Amino acid sequence: MVLWYPPAAPWVKLNTDGAFSTSTLEAGEGGLVRGSDGGLLRAFCSPVAASSSFEAELLALIRVLEMAMELSTHIWIELDSAALVTLLSSTHLGYADLRHHMALIRSMTSQRQVRFSHIYREGNRAADFLVGRGIQTPALTYYDPISAPRYLKALVRMDQLGYPNFRFRRRDVG
Repeated sequence: MVLWYPPAAPWVKLNTDGAFSTSTLEAGEGGLVRGSDGGLLRAFCSPVAASSSFEAELLALIRVLEMAMELSTHIWIELDSAALVTLLSSTHLGYADLRHHMALIRSMTSQRQVRFSHIYREGNRAADFLVGRGIQTPALTYYDPISAPRYLKALVRMDQLGYPNFRFRRRDVG
């Protein structure tokens, strides 16, 4: 069982996701910022020029950080990429072709209180929905609590109410 937890005030919490298809070479990004009541503050989805899912995740994080920085100096970054959380929590900049993204993220977060955490994909359903929409959307689209798609509003509300998301592990049959 995976639960999404709201941040304590004055923190905002952002969740992002990025995706890349090796068969179509299409990539998308999506993310949202929520307040201490768990309610949606801002969200976005967009197609993105990326060469991997890891790069799409980094680009999504940069875009949602831009939104979050306008709202608070206390930012909780929660991602479903454990590898990215590990990299962000270290002092390393990662692979050479992605270092400019990491350097920008470090610069953006340097004057803020920042916390990083991992959440399983099942607990990141709102961001997962947005990245799927981002791949299908022709251009960058921003949302607020009023303009957000009904399904996104429902996912956010379920998280606010503490509804669990279930993670099933594959069992080897042998």
